[in-house]
Amino acid sequence: MLVIRMSSLGDVLMAMPAVKALREQFPKTRISWLVEGSVGELLTHQPFIDKVIRFPRSAMVRALKRGRFLKSKKEMDRFLGTLREDKYDMILDFHGIIKSALLSLYVRGGKRIGFGKMYAKEKSHLFCHEKVEGKDKRLHKVERNMLIPRHVGTDRSVPELTLVAPAEAVAYIDRFFESSGIPSPVYAVNPFSSKGSAFKRWDIGRYGQLIRRIKEEDHASVIILWGPGEEEDARALRETVGDGAFLSCPTDVPQLLALLRKMDMYIGGDTGVMHLAAFAGTPVVAVFGPTDVLVNGPYSPRSTVVRKDLPCSPCKNKKCEKRECLDGITVEDVYGAVLAMKERIGEPACAYSSSIPTSMPR
Repeated sequence: MLVIRMSSLGDVLMAMPAVKALREQFPKTRISWLVEGSVGELLTHQPFIDKVIRFPRSAMVRALKRGRFLKSKKEMDRFLGTLREDKYDMILDFHGIIKSALLSLYVRGGKRIGFGKMYAKEKSHLFCHEKVEGKDKRLHKVERNMLIPRHVGTDRSVPELTLVAPAEAVAYIDRFFESSGIPSPVYAVNPFSSKGSAFKRWDIGRYGQLIRRIKEEDHASVIILWGPGEEEDARALRETVGDGAFLSCPTDVPQLLALLRKMDMYIGGDTGVMHLAAFAGTPVVAVFGPTDVLVNGPYSPRSTVVRKDLPCSPCKNKKCEKRECLDGITVEDVYGAVLAMKERIGEPACAYSSSIPTSMPR
């Protein structure tokens, strides 16, 4: 089987339980995964995936920007050669966009199976031999992805998923903690979001106020997470909130998984890092604005979502100037959720549940 889910971090993570279900149902089947970006490094360490094929988008774009068209073509040719090395019985397109559909045409093998019109985008469903239809547009993506393994014969519920962090990533994070002398308990705060998704980011000044309350009233340490292009803002936030807050070390995705596993709580918006924290088993307080919690909420029983129930929410208006759904969330709202989660931390942990919080109105 070839699984196609190219990006992003959160969407790849939410497809992993479905792929784990395929492995459990068909233990002798060889499963390859076509992906792009840094999340591919995490996939290489998961035992239910046999082969990871990486689409070299970044390398091709860098070459094109430098005018090195031949190098970009060589990268593409090398990738297509790898993609065609194996012949597959099934090509399972979890991504459902025109790029994933076109790439599936280059694959040697059998049936192309993907989402039908309800979940597919850019008419990618027209490229599938078999279409997996849905009945609920607002079905959580973990549950939505499970429709594909069930279509091909899996009779299982969402399986438990324990992500593997390589030993070198764990050692790297252990060295960071030893050198930083960070006292427990430790909460991770991620005030950022990916480029192009600032529309769903809570105000960074309010994150600063929240961090101060956590330090002063909970006597907890806070690690401020940051990614590419965010270090300067993270450092400025750290200087604003003062002692007791620490800047995270640079991390790739496996190292970030190892870091999140050491956290007593994670607080942040609707991002891939939030999903990584949820799948790591870390208690999560998620701040949601315009995005749909029923589709994208943290898939974990040890999670809570802070949001405002407005007539216009959820929505996909990235240019909204009112931002009532986010600006209406106060520091007190989020801190109250932190206190409530703190009371729940003593509960037995499990990988995640097959449902999201039912208190969220549809």
